[in-house]
Amino acid sequence: MNTQSIKQGTSFSITINSEHVGQRIDKYITQYFQQYSRSFLQKLFEKNQILINQNKSIKPSYLLKLNDIVAIEFPEEKNETSVKEIPSSLNITIVKKEKDFLIVNKPAGLVVHAPNSYSKEITLSDWIINTHQEIAHVGLIDRPGIVHRLDKDTSGLMIIPRTNHAHHTFTNMFKQRSIHKTYLAIVVGNPSETGTIDFYIGRHPIIRNKMHFFTESTKHSNCRTAITHYKVIQYFKDYALVELKPITGRTHQIRVHCAAIGHPLLGDPVYGTKSKILNRHALHAYQLAFEYNQQNYIFTSPLEHDLQIILQQLKPL
Repeated sequence: MNTQSIKQGTSFSITINSEHVGQRIDKYITQYFQQYSRSFLQKLFEKNQILINQNKSIKPSYLLKLNDIVAIEFPEEKNETSVKEIPSSLNITIVKKEKDFLIVNKPAGLVVHAPNSYSKEITLSDWIINTHQEIAHVGLIDRPGIVHRLDKDTSGLMIIPRTNHAHHTFTNMFKQRSIHKTYLAIVVGNPSETGTIDFYIGRHPIIRNKMHFFTESTKHSNCRTAITHYKVIQYFKDYALVELKPITGRTHQIRVHCAAIGHPLLGDPVYGTKSKILNRHALHAYQLAFEYNQQNYIFTSPLEHDLQIILQQLKPL
């Protein structure tokens, strides 16, 4: 498989051999160009920049045939990211700087990487490129230095690899579930003292930009298993401070799982309701624990100031 970056603004062609006959073109392209994200390559399909035998209306589900010629036109590289002015008010802090990786504390309200090439919003990726230029060519082309995500309004710890070797290693560690993540959340109501939530998670059947939970009887082919362990740290009148340990890493997993048991996050407008006392959902990535190069690491980050203030205002039971 190709591991070299393709120069932007150029075309690349591949002739299909017998080994890949019958494979979906989107899966083949994703495997061939592993340094590009699926969303980046999907946009090339949408813009007719991936062609089969010069056919401009090819679908991602097309099944490859022997001697098909796949042509990919890579768009001109936009330098907007590298010239963005990064405000000092981003409030990103470096918790630890190692030779191979950074541990940073992402504030609530900051997007990890641009959702599309047209977005003008300042992101964590922009900050990485501007403050640590050695990471600009680490990992995926459209999201350098990123191996996992936090939602825009989730605060807390993130790992930022500084080399491609570290990027590959951490990517595999996340896939193998050998990075242990702990979150703190303020939820609505008083859940049981401890529990495990194991509803499946998939796209909402009607609202496509929203996730949804499914049971064994309601799941469909695109649902994925999801497991979250939790325990209550402190009960309050109408709320609870909860520690959560997701074993899997599904999109919006904690938010969906908490809502599924009837205790959505405080301030979550998507899976719960907006709050008059907090202008974002109350979720914080509190701890990361892992072994890297035969050394054990544990990093923690105290609750963000806005969540601390909320806890001080709530009445304990």
